[in-house]
Amino acid sequence: MGTATAAVRLADLTTEDAAAAQQVAKVAILPVGAIEQHGPHLSVLTDARIAEAFAHRLGTELGTDAIICPLMPYGLSEHHERFAGTLTLTPSTFIGVVLDLVASLKTQGLAKVIVVNGHGGNVEALTLVARRARSEFDVLVASMMWAKLAKDVCAEEAVGPAYGHACELETSLAMVLAPELLKVDRVTSAGVRSDIYSDSAPHGYVDVAVRFDELTSDGVYGDPTQASPEIGERILDTAVARALTFSRHFIRTGVTGSDLAAPTAASPEQSRDSEGSCAEQRRLSH
Repeated sequence: MGTATAAVRLADLTTEDAAAAQQVAKVAILPVGAIEQHGPHLSVLTDARIAEAFAHRLGTELGTDAIICPLMPYGLSEHHERFAGTLTLTPSTFIGVVLDLVASLKTQGLAKVIVVNGHGGNVEALTLVARRARSEFDVLVASMMWAKLAKDVCAEEAVGPAYGHACELETSLAMVLAPELLKVDRVTSAGVRSDIYSDSAPHGYVDVAVRFDELTSDGVYGDPTQASPEIGERILDTAVARALTFSRHFIRTGVTGSDLAAPTAASPEQSRDSEGSCAEQRRLSH
């Protein structure tokens, strides 16, 4: 992926350093996670720490073109609330906070933002954030998540059809990006599992609001006993490579509203021409 330079982390900068960095940066990277249960073997900080570490990898590759914002650890985790340790925001609060940060970045001169998301429950809300940021603030927001970036690799490495949370994939990635969060001696096969709506998410084609305690007795959806650093490295390498390819394209291209010419009123001649053309089309259609 080329020669990496030091990542530019906003949290490490003084205001003078930040001013200098913002003069050359072309994009802000905002890591967003969640505080929620991850079974008996992973910390509740897993999604947040993975997002933060992934953002650092990406920012290191982008160098001075990117400024990495401090982690926003909280996300949408109401479906995990029946497991201890879970904290959640409401959708309106989550969307509002991310939009506030996007607006703040715009005032700092950064009109392109890449949200590095570590939690699947945030995906739909971040889609709305991107749409509203474009229409309300004239800011381009792109959101990405490792599981989507390396979706094909994840499907290949999964040991069965049920996976996606504290499983063989996420545990493998944690082994690489945040090994301090893993309690190896507590890794066991998943608890009692029930696919109450087999056609629903995370891998189905119908969306139903299913709580995680309805899916699994211990908070695990998958088989973490099959996790390995090698699987984690394969997922990470694929996800970072694809994220980097997109990010470089995102930096170089993509228009915001201010780049587009404002619509202007047609001249009388143009109006008459348009009316004549429409009349001719109507005549020919009969």
